[in-house]
Amino acid sequence: MIDESSALAPLASGVVSGEYDGPEGRRPWRLFVPAGDATTPRAMLVMLHGCTQDAADIARGTRFDEEAQAGNFLVLYPEQTVAGNPRRCWNWFDAAHQSRGSGEPAILAAMIAKVGAEYHADPHRVHLAGVSAGAGMAVLLAVAYPERFASLTSASGIGWRAASDVAGAIAVMQKGAGDGLSSGAALRAAMGANAWALPVLVVHGGKDAVVSVRNADETARQFAALHDLMRGEAGQAPLVGAEMPPRVEHGYTVQERHWNDAGGRVAVTLVRVDELGHAWSGGSPSGTFTDSAGPKASQLIATFIAQHARPAVR
Repeated sequence: MIDESSALAPLASGVVSGEYDGPEGRRPWRLFVPAGDATTPRAMLVMLHGCTQDAADIARGTRFDEEAQAGNFLVLYPEQTVAGNPRRCWNWFDAAHQSRGSGEPAILAAMIAKVGAEYHADPHRVHLAGVSAGAGMAVLLAVAYPERFASLTSASGIGWRAASDVAGAIAVMQKGAGDGLSSGAALRAAMGANAWALPVLVVHGGKDAVVSVRNADETARQFAALHDLMRGEAGQAPLVGAEMPPRVEHGYTVQERHWNDAGGRVAVTLVRVDELGHAWSGGSPSGTFTDSAGPKASQLIATFIAQHARPAVR
Protein backbone atom coordinates (compact mmCIF):
# COMPACT_ATOMS: atom_id res chain seq x y z
CA MET A 1 0.00 0.00 0.00
CA ILE A 2 1.27 3.49 -0.89
CA ASP A 3 1.28 6.12 1.83
CA GLU A 4 -0.22 8.96 -0.21
CA SER A 5 0.50 11.63 2.41
CA SER A 6 4.25 11.01 2.18
CA ALA A 7 4.16 11.65 -1.57
CA LEU A 8 2.50 15.03 -1.36
CA ALA A 9 4.54 17.94 -2.63
CA PRO A 10 4.48 21.29 -0.79
CA LEU A 11 1.95 23.79 -2.11
CA ALA A 12 2.29 27.53 -2.42
CA SER A 13 -0.21 29.35 -0.24
CA GLY A 14 -2.60 32.09 -1.33
CA VAL A 15 -5.24 32.43 -4.03
CA VAL A 16 -5.20 30.22 -7.12
CA SER A 17 -7.59 30.70 -10.04
CA GLY A 18 -8.47 28.20 -12.72
CA GLU A 19 -11.22 26.72 -14.84
CA TYR A 20 -12.68 23.26 -14.93
CA ASP A 21 -13.18 22.14 -18.52
CA GLY A 22 -14.44 18.61 -19.01
CA PRO A 23 -17.12 16.56 -20.74
CA GLU A 24 -19.67 17.83 -18.20
CA GLY A 25 -19.04 21.49 -19.07
CA ARG A 26 -16.88 24.44 -18.08
CA ARG A 27 -16.84 26.74 -15.05
CA PRO A 28 -14.16 28.97 -13.48
CA TRP A 29 -13.03 28.55 -9.89
CA ARG A 30 -11.05 30.34 -7.19
CA LEU A 31 -9.17 28.43 -4.49
CA PHE A 32 -7.66 29.65 -1.24
CA VAL A 33 -4.70 27.59 -0.03
CA PRO A 34 -3.67 28.34 3.57
CA ALA A 35 -0.03 28.77 4.50
CA GLY A 36 1.48 26.00 6.55
CA ASP A 37 2.17 22.30 6.35
CA ALA A 38 0.46 20.80 3.31
CA THR A 39 2.07 17.36 3.53
CA THR A 40 -1.06 16.02 5.23
CA PRO A 41 -4.34 16.22 3.29
CA ARG A 42 -6.55 19.03 4.54
CA ALA A 43 -10.28 19.60 4.75
CA MET A 44 -11.85 21.55 1.89
CA LEU A 45 -14.91 23.76 2.02
CA VAL A 46 -16.78 24.30 -1.26
CA MET A 47 -18.59 27.66 -1.15
CA LEU A 48 -21.26 28.42 -3.77
CA HIS A 49 -22.12 32.11 -4.27
CA GLY A 50 -25.55 33.67 -4.83
CA CYS A 51 -27.09 35.47 -7.79
CA THR A 52 -25.14 38.46 -9.26
CA GLN A 53 -22.08 37.41 -7.25
CA ASP A 54 -18.82 35.83 -8.32
CA ALA A 55 -16.07 33.92 -6.54
CA ALA A 56 -14.05 36.97 -5.50
CA ASP A 57 -17.16 38.75 -4.21
CA ILE A 58 -18.28 35.90 -1.97
CA ALA A 59 -14.73 35.43 -0.69
CA ARG A 60 -14.58 39.10 0.34
CA GLY A 61 -18.03 39.15 1.90
CA THR A 62 -17.68 35.95 3.92
CA ARG A 63 -14.00 36.37 4.84
CA PHE A 64 -13.66 32.62 4.42
CA ASP A 65 -10.03 32.97 3.35
CA GLU A 66 -9.24 34.26 6.83
CA GLU A 67 -11.20 31.47 8.47
CA ALA A 68 -9.42 28.92 6.27
CA GLN A 69 -6.01 30.26 7.23
CA ALA A 70 -6.89 30.05 10.91
CA GLY A 71 -8.39 26.58 10.56
CA ASN A 72 -5.93 25.19 7.99
CA PHE A 73 -8.49 24.19 5.39
CA LEU A 74 -8.88 24.85 1.67
CA VAL A 75 -11.76 26.90 0.28
CA LEU A 76 -12.95 26.29 -3.28
CA TYR A 77 -15.25 28.93 -4.76
CA PRO A 78 -16.83 27.66 -8.01
CA GLU A 79 -18.10 30.49 -10.20
CA GLN A 80 -21.25 30.64 -12.28
CA THR A 81 -20.91 32.37 -15.65
CA VAL A 82 -23.22 34.78 -17.45
CA ALA A 83 -23.53 32.13 -20.15
CA GLY A 84 -24.70 29.67 -17.52
CA ASN A 85 -27.26 32.14 -16.14
CA PRO A 86 -27.63 35.84 -17.06
CA ARG A 87 -27.75 36.82 -13.36
CA ARG A 88 -25.02 34.35 -12.38
CA CYS A 89 -27.52 32.27 -10.39
CA TRP A 90 -26.84 28.58 -9.99
CA ASN A 91 -29.82 26.94 -11.68
CA TRP A 92 -31.27 25.14 -8.65
CA PHE A 93 -34.81 25.75 -9.96
CA ASP A 94 -34.31 23.99 -13.31
CA ALA A 95 -35.09 20.27 -13.53
CA ALA A 96 -32.14 19.87 -15.94
CA HIS A 97 -29.78 20.79 -13.08
CA GLN A 98 -31.17 18.76 -10.19
CA SER A 99 -29.81 15.23 -10.53
CA ARG A 100 -26.66 13.18 -10.52
CA GLY A 101 -24.87 13.13 -13.85
CA SER A 102 -26.69 16.14 -15.29
CA GLY A 103 -26.13 19.87 -15.68
CA GLU A 104 -24.42 21.90 -12.99
CA PRO A 105 -24.30 19.14 -10.34
CA ALA A 106 -22.20 17.06 -12.73
CA ILE A 107 -19.90 20.00 -13.54
CA LEU A 108 -19.44 20.89 -9.89
CA ALA A 109 -18.84 17.31 -8.76
CA ALA A 110 -16.16 16.84 -11.42
CA MET A 111 -14.56 20.20 -10.60
CA ILE A 112 -14.47 19.47 -6.88
CA ALA A 113 -12.92 16.05 -7.43
CA LYS A 114 -10.24 17.39 -9.78
CA VAL A 115 -9.27 20.43 -7.71
CA GLY A 116 -9.40 18.42 -4.50
CA ALA A 117 -7.02 15.81 -5.89
CA GLU A 118 -4.61 18.41 -7.25
CA TYR A 119 -4.48 20.41 -4.01
CA HIS A 120 -4.36 17.55 -1.52
CA ALA A 121 -7.86 17.76 -0.08
CA ASP A 122 -8.83 14.96 2.29
CA PRO A 123 -11.64 13.17 0.40
CA HIS A 124 -13.38 12.38 3.68
CA ARG A 125 -13.46 16.05 4.71
CA VAL A 126 -14.94 17.85 1.71
CA HIS A 127 -17.74 20.11 2.92
CA LEU A 128 -20.47 21.90 0.98
CA ALA A 129 -21.89 25.37 1.70
CA GLY A 130 -23.88 27.89 -0.30
CA VAL A 131 -25.83 31.09 0.04
CA SER A 132 -29.17 31.84 -1.61
CA ALA A 133 -29.13 30.27 -5.12
CA GLY A 134 -25.78 28.73 -4.16
CA ALA A 135 -27.43 27.11 -1.16
CA GLY A 136 -30.16 25.74 -3.40
CA MET A 137 -27.50 24.15 -5.60
CA ALA A 138 -25.47 22.91 -2.62
CA VAL A 139 -28.51 21.00 -1.35
CA LEU A 140 -29.03 19.41 -4.77
CA LEU A 141 -25.34 18.52 -5.03
CA ALA A 142 -25.28 16.92 -1.59
CA VAL A 143 -28.19 14.64 -2.50
CA ALA A 144 -26.89 13.88 -6.00
CA TYR A 145 -23.38 12.96 -4.78
CA PRO A 146 -23.69 12.11 -1.07
CA GLU A 147 -20.58 9.91 -1.12
CA ARG A 148 -18.45 12.98 -1.88
CA PHE A 149 -19.33 15.24 1.06
CA ALA A 150 -18.88 15.34 4.83
CA SER A 151 -21.44 18.04 5.65
CA LEU A 152 -23.84 20.55 4.15
CA THR A 153 -24.54 24.19 5.06
CA SER A 154 -27.47 26.12 3.58
CA ALA A 155 -27.55 29.90 4.16
CA SER A 156 -30.63 31.84 3.00
CA GLY A 157 -31.47 28.81 0.90
CA ILE A 158 -34.16 26.48 -0.40
CA GLY A 159 -35.08 22.85 0.26
CA TRP A 160 -34.23 19.96 -2.05
CA ARG A 161 -36.15 20.10 -5.34
CA ALA A 162 -38.51 22.72 -3.91
CA ALA A 163 -39.15 23.98 -7.47
CA SER A 164 -38.52 22.76 -11.01
CA ASP A 165 -39.22 25.92 -13.04
CA VAL A 166 -39.00 29.70 -12.70
CA ALA A 167 -42.63 30.21 -11.69
CA GLY A 168 -42.34 27.57 -9.01
CA ALA A 169 -39.08 29.08 -7.77
CA ILE A 170 -40.65 32.50 -7.30
CA ALA A 171 -43.54 31.02 -5.36
CA VAL A 172 -41.26 28.97 -3.12
CA MET A 173 -38.97 31.91 -2.43
CA GLN A 174 -41.97 33.95 -1.33
CA LYS A 175 -43.74 31.44 0.89
CA GLY A 176 -41.89 28.12 1.03
CA ALA A 177 -42.79 24.82 -0.61
CA GLY A 178 -45.51 23.86 1.88
CA ASP A 179 -47.26 20.62 0.98
CA GLY A 180 -45.15 20.41 -2.17
CA LEU A 181 -41.94 19.84 -0.22
CA SER A 182 -40.20 16.57 -1.11
CA SER A 183 -40.13 13.96 1.65
CA GLY A 184 -37.18 12.40 3.41
CA ALA A 185 -38.03 9.21 1.52
CA ALA A 186 -37.60 11.08 -1.78
CA LEU A 187 -34.16 12.29 -0.69
CA ARG A 188 -33.23 8.75 0.35
CA ALA A 189 -34.34 7.35 -3.02
CA ALA A 190 -32.42 10.03 -4.96
CA MET A 191 -29.23 9.24 -3.04
CA GLY A 192 -29.51 5.60 -4.05
CA ALA A 193 -26.82 3.14 -2.99
CA ASN A 194 -24.56 6.01 -1.85
CA ALA A 195 -27.07 7.33 0.68
CA TRP A 196 -25.95 8.57 4.03
CA ALA A 197 -27.43 11.12 6.42
CA LEU A 198 -24.82 13.84 6.40
CA PRO A 199 -24.72 16.55 9.11
CA VAL A 200 -26.60 19.71 8.09
CA LEU A 201 -26.43 23.34 9.23
CA VAL A 202 -29.14 25.78 8.10
CA VAL A 203 -28.75 29.55 8.65
CA HIS A 204 -31.41 32.10 7.66
CA GLY A 205 -32.56 35.63 8.42
CA GLY A 206 -35.93 36.12 10.02
CA LYS A 207 -36.46 39.29 7.96
CA ASP A 208 -35.34 37.82 4.64
CA ALA A 209 -37.60 39.45 2.03
CA VAL A 210 -36.05 37.55 -0.90
CA VAL A 211 -36.19 33.96 0.36
CA SER A 212 -38.78 33.39 3.07
CA VAL A 213 -37.43 31.98 6.32
CA ARG A 214 -40.05 29.24 5.96
CA ASN A 215 -37.60 27.62 3.56
CA ALA A 216 -35.04 27.27 6.35
CA ASP A 217 -37.44 25.29 8.50
CA GLU A 218 -38.39 23.13 5.52
CA THR A 219 -34.77 22.39 4.63
CA ALA A 220 -33.91 21.40 8.20
CA ARG A 221 -36.99 19.19 8.48
CA GLN A 222 -36.27 17.53 5.12
CA PHE A 223 -32.85 16.41 6.30
CA ALA A 224 -34.06 15.51 9.79
CA ALA A 225 -36.60 13.23 8.06
CA LEU A 226 -33.79 11.68 6.00
CA HIS A 227 -31.83 11.03 9.19
CA ASP A 228 -34.87 9.44 10.84
CA LEU A 229 -35.53 7.22 7.83
CA MET A 230 -31.96 5.97 7.68
CA ARG A 231 -31.80 5.55 11.43
CA GLY A 232 -34.94 3.46 11.22
CA GLU A 233 -33.31 1.27 8.57
CA ALA A 234 -30.45 0.71 11.01
CA GLY A 235 -32.78 -0.05 13.91
CA GLN A 236 -31.99 3.20 15.71
CA ALA A 237 -34.31 5.67 17.42
CA PRO A 238 -35.35 8.85 15.59
CA LEU A 239 -33.74 12.20 16.29
CA VAL A 240 -35.04 14.35 19.12
CA GLY A 241 -35.67 18.07 18.60
CA ALA A 242 -34.33 20.57 21.12
CA GLU A 243 -34.76 24.34 21.29
CA MET A 244 -31.80 26.36 22.58
CA PRO A 245 -32.41 29.46 24.74
CA PRO A 246 -32.48 32.60 22.56
CA ARG A 247 -29.27 34.61 22.60
CA VAL A 248 -28.07 37.96 21.25
CA GLU A 249 -24.94 38.11 19.11
CA HIS A 250 -23.63 41.42 17.80
CA GLY A 251 -27.02 43.05 18.21
CA TYR A 252 -29.21 40.34 16.63
CA THR A 253 -31.35 37.69 18.32
CA VAL A 254 -30.46 34.09 17.47
CA GLN A 255 -33.00 31.27 17.70
CA GLU A 256 -31.38 27.84 17.41
CA ARG A 257 -32.93 24.39 17.13
CA HIS A 258 -31.10 21.06 17.12
CA TRP A 259 -32.13 17.56 16.06
CA ASN A 260 -30.04 15.21 18.22
CA ASP A 261 -29.46 11.48 18.37
CA ALA A 262 -29.91 9.47 21.56
CA GLY A 263 -26.35 10.25 22.59
CA GLY A 264 -26.90 13.99 22.30
CA ARG A 265 -24.90 14.37 19.09
CA VAL A 266 -26.33 17.04 16.80
CA ALA A 267 -27.34 15.84 13.32
CA VAL A 268 -29.22 18.90 12.02
CA THR A 269 -28.96 22.49 13.24
CA LEU A 270 -31.26 25.38 12.33
CA VAL A 271 -30.04 28.89 13.15
CA ARG A 272 -32.54 31.72 12.68
CA VAL A 273 -31.24 35.28 13.05
CA ASP A 274 -34.37 37.30 13.73
CA GLU A 275 -33.28 40.75 12.52
CA LEU A 276 -31.23 39.54 9.54
CA GLY A 277 -32.43 40.08 5.97
CA HIS A 278 -31.19 38.38 2.81
CA ALA A 279 -27.55 38.73 3.76
CA TRP A 280 -24.49 36.93 5.09
CA SER A 281 -24.60 37.30 8.87
CA GLY A 282 -21.51 38.90 10.38
CA GLY A 283 -20.07 39.50 6.92
CA SER A 284 -17.77 42.14 5.47
CA PRO A 285 -19.17 45.22 3.70
CA SER A 286 -16.53 44.67 1.01
CA GLY A 287 -18.80 41.96 -0.40
CA THR A 288 -22.39 42.15 -1.59
CA PHE A 289 -25.41 40.88 0.38
CA THR A 290 -23.67 41.04 3.74
CA ASP A 291 -24.61 42.37 7.17
CA SER A 292 -21.85 43.14 9.66
CA ALA A 293 -24.24 42.60 12.59
CA GLY A 294 -25.39 39.27 13.92
CA PRO A 295 -23.46 36.05 14.52
CA LYS A 296 -20.42 35.54 12.32
CA ALA A 297 -21.73 32.87 9.96
CA SER A 298 -18.29 32.04 8.59
CA GLN A 299 -16.93 31.27 12.05
CA LEU A 300 -20.04 29.20 12.77
CA ILE A 301 -19.49 27.17 9.60
CA ALA A 302 -15.74 26.78 10.20
CA THR A 303 -16.49 25.35 13.65
CA PHE A 304 -19.18 23.10 12.20
CA ILE A 305 -17.03 21.56 9.48
CA ALA A 306 -14.15 20.96 11.91
CA GLN A 307 -16.42 18.59 13.82
CA HIS A 308 -17.30 16.31 10.91
CA ALA A 309 -15.76 13.85 8.48
CA ARG A 310 -17.45 11.46 6.08
CA PRO A 311 -17.25 7.87 7.34
CA ALA A 312 -14.68 5.77 5.47
CA VAL A 313 -17.14 2.87 5.30
CA ARG A 314 -20.89 3.36 5.50
